[in-house]
Amino acid sequence: MIQVREKLLLQSFLSGYDGLKKIKGKVDRLSYERLSIDSRTIEPGELFLALHGENHDGHAYIPQVVQKGASGAIVEKSWYNAHPDEIPSDFPLVVVENTLHFLQQLAAWHRRQFEIPVIGITGSNGKTTTREMTAHVLSRRYRVFRNEGNKNNHIGVPLMLLQLREDHEVAVFEMASNHAGEIALLAGLTQPTMGVVTNIGKAHLGYFGSLHDVYKEKTALFEAIPATAPIVINMEDPLLRSYPRENRRVITVGYSSDYDVFGKIVSHNKLGAIRFLLNNRVQVSLQIPGAHQLLNALIASAVALEMGLSEDEIADALASFQPASQRMEIKEMNGVTIINDAYNANPDSMRKAVDYLTSLKTGDGKKILILGDMLELGAFSEDEHRELGRYIAEKDGLSEVLLYGPDSRFIKEGIKSVKAKKLKCYHYPRHLDITRHLRQILHPGDVLLLKGSRGMQMERVLYGLFEQEA
Repeated sequence: MIQVREKLLLQSFLSGYDGLKKIKGKVDRLSYERLSIDSRTIEPGELFLALHGENHDGHAYIPQVVQKGASGAIVEKSWYNAHPDEIPSDFPLVVVENTLHFLQQLAAWHRRQFEIPVIGITGSNGKTTTREMTAHVLSRRYRVFRNEGNKNNHIGVPLMLLQLREDHEVAVFEMASNHAGEIALLAGLTQPTMGVVTNIGKAHLGYFGSLHDVYKEKTALFEAIPATAPIVINMEDPLLRSYPRENRRVITVGYSSDYDVFGKIVSHNKLGAIRFLLNNRVQVSLQIPGAHQLLNALIASAVALEMGLSEDEIADALASFQPASQRMEIKEMNGVTIINDAYNANPDSMRKAVDYLTSLKTGDGKKILILGDMLELGAFSEDEHRELGRYIAEKDGLSEVLLYGPDSRFIKEGIKSVKAKKLKCYHYPRHLDITRHLRQILHPGDVLLLKGSRGMQMERVLYGLFEQEA
């Protein structure tokens, strides 16, 4: 182990990095403590890493970061060879073959400086909520580091890894994947000492082709963890239930008392937040709504129990847990209850949202479902949207369904195909059209739920909802 000050000096890593091509200027005191990949927000003294993005190449902004007072820059050989005289001769440059590879290898090297428990979490649904719950519960006893927001991919995870410091006692990393091999890569960087797969579902199905391929990708996390390290298996998921458990340290989670950690719902409030019995011993009350949150809470409990927390500590922590923004986030405005679950969507999470809304008791209040497209389903998109429509039509209690997005028209077709139902369903070309529709029909006591894939930005329906148009 090396000391903190040494650890954050880039030179400590460069001495063993085989992708290094050239060093220009003085880099011996260059620190990666403040590393930036965004030229728009870089501040004086920060080190700039030039990455190729979907729409922009960070190398194009090297002159700007120099002007803004960056301490140095990490660039690719191909750019440097084409622009050898574009920046001042005394500006520190580290020239490498591939800057993304550099970032990932630096993060993996940084991770190896810490001998702390690292919990890796992946799955098709509930990853972020489970990550947040787990970190929240563990923080009752430990100083916990977790990756923030949606920084859960091949760029976000290494950037977050570089923020690990010596005062952290436990780390919790969510890992996402939209192509084969990404979970194995992220597990290689984070080197988890405990693994969690929440479930196997149809998220990103267009990239994988089948549920079996999704299963192989997600369980790559288990494969990356030593057999002596614990893995948490959701036994309510039929595919995960089939995962080979021989010669593995397995913690089983589910509804049955046959499992290591189990729970049973005993009651719920008017907005669907549950109270459950943990291991037949301790009652736990959640503030986050939805019966499907039980499994997320049980997984977080399983991790916490493995980390030495008591059931009472877990119950106390879960009782104060609040969901992340736009994930089953509840607000009341002008007497109308708004459930904002607009952060993301896939076929499985959409059905859970429908189940949740239809389960609520609203008296005379209307239940209004507002949905956007489910993205990244590829060739399966039309069928999955139409199937969702049929699923919605079979449910009782909905007043109206409002839709936005090109593929959501298939939801409407699915709803209309169930002839026995006369559910009101409208498809609109703009968020504003839905907002205007809502202004005409909303009354105190109504409940509306918004959900769609992140690219659909369904929260925009709420912009100015209770304001009068000029």
